[in-house]
Amino acid sequence: MYNTLARIEEQLADIELESLRRSYIATRPIFLERANAIEAISDFWPTVIDEAPPEIDRRIQPRDVPVLNCLVGVDVERLEVQDAAHGEPRSVKLTFTFKPNAWFADEKIEKTFYWRMSKRGWSSLVSEPVGIQWTDRDLTEGLLDMAIGLWKMEQEYAQDNGRGRADVRTNDEYRSLVEKVGRTPQDAISIFGFFGFRGHHVTAAESEETLKRRRRMIEGVEEWEELDSESPPMPDAEIYPHGEEVALAFSEDLYPGATHYFTAAKERDAKTSDEELISDSENPEESDDVHDEEQETRPTKKLKTSV
Repeated sequence: MYNTLARIEEQLADIELESLRRSYIATRPIFLERANAIEAISDFWPTVIDEAPPEIDRRIQPRDVPVLNCLVGVDVERLEVQDAAHGEPRSVKLTFTFKPNAWFADEKIEKTFYWRMSKRGWSSLVSEPVGIQWTDRDLTEGLLDMAIGLWKMEQEYAQDNGRGRADVRTNDEYRSLVEKVGRTPQDAISIFGFFGFRGHHVTAAESEETLKRRRRMIEGVEEWEELDSESPPMPDAEIYPHGEEVALAFSEDLYPGATHYFTAAKERDAKTSDEELISDSENPEESDDVHDEEQETRPTKKLKTSV
């Protein structure tokens, strides 16, 4: 019975994945055309970010806003898709392009997320930390550099047959990062900490073998074993535990819906301006006094001048 139900679910999942591949292949040229069309709209992406869904919006700190106002391009590539029938469409590469600014030297910052399934059965996105060449204040307060330092150390340990990932946990650098993560409230971390997200340690080989094993169980070749769909808590040294949530919000919501977010914001601003003009024309003297008071008391959305 379990095999039959699992086989049905697997067939449905395969159809959804094929649909995602086909959709990506069909829309990719259109999104590239959109990218060319909006090059002349300097405030396109800052406006879109200002309208971002809550998964992104609540992660933006006031000090992040001036930097995000320098954003001129966002791209989402499903880099493992080969054709409609092959390639993992849930793996994505996000590319953020910035105009020259006072915070960092990078023109483009790329972050790649790979969809993986662990040997226990749960799935998640995994990534490598990506550095930022800060020229001014490090908005992550050192967390990003520490995450990259730990990552590099793990790569060195992995090349040493006598040491492994467990040995890293005895290192002072690892302990320092864990302590700093513990002292830093999650809701106070800059959204640029997103580039330090790693997720769970699941290799490509482990994921591939788990998927094959799952297929064998569904086909009845191997005895059925219920796999765990709940992922464990994030590692102690993870500087941005909500990285997967933010990546999905960018790739599945903000990026494909960018034009909608932009036009909705502009239409709302235009309506507000029209209403203010009508109000001013009906009560010219009173409106001047009200306008002066509003300028003094009205807070700007997301505190755009805060650093």
